[in-house]
Amino acid sequence: MASASNPCTGVCKFRDQVCLSCGRLRAEKKRWKKMKKSERREVVSQSAARLAALGDQAIPSKKARRKAKKQAAAVPAHPPATPVRVTPDSLDLGEPILARDAPLPIVDTDAAKQARKTWKKARKLAKKAKKAARRAREAEALARGLPPGEHARALNPSRQPAARGVH
Repeated sequence: MASASNPCTGVCKFRDQVCLSCGRLRAEKKRWKKMKKSERREVVSQSAARLAALGDQAIPSKKARRKAKKQAAAVPAHPPATPVRVTPDSLDLGEPILARDAPLPIVDTDAAKQARKTWKKARKLAKKAKKAARRAREAEALARGLPPGEHARALNPSRQPAARGVH
């Protein structure tokens, strides 16, 4: 004999008056609290039969979804790899791109050092020029009577923030 406990899973979706989650009819769900135990047992057995008839269309309960998730997590996606010993002679990688006795490309270390030095010097000069331009803008803003942080907005009106709350 089937249990008279409520089969509701809390995920109610109906198709043709049948809940896809628990298998009960809409009317049975509405009358559940007013039913006698014998009626409830009958409804539970009928709902189980309806769920079986629904097959893949049925929505699994939270408990069933958790169980399936745990089982999926317990089974590794692929079996662990078996270690294999490889010797260089057992691999056929084709012809090497460079012959073993081919000379490596020669880099002029002195020229590389000089280029790096020149690049650093140019970067340092660019930073100095940027600082000098910022100081000049701040001095111009002070001459106009603007506070120190307002120089960018005063010289470039497109950078001003939009007024908030006013449309």
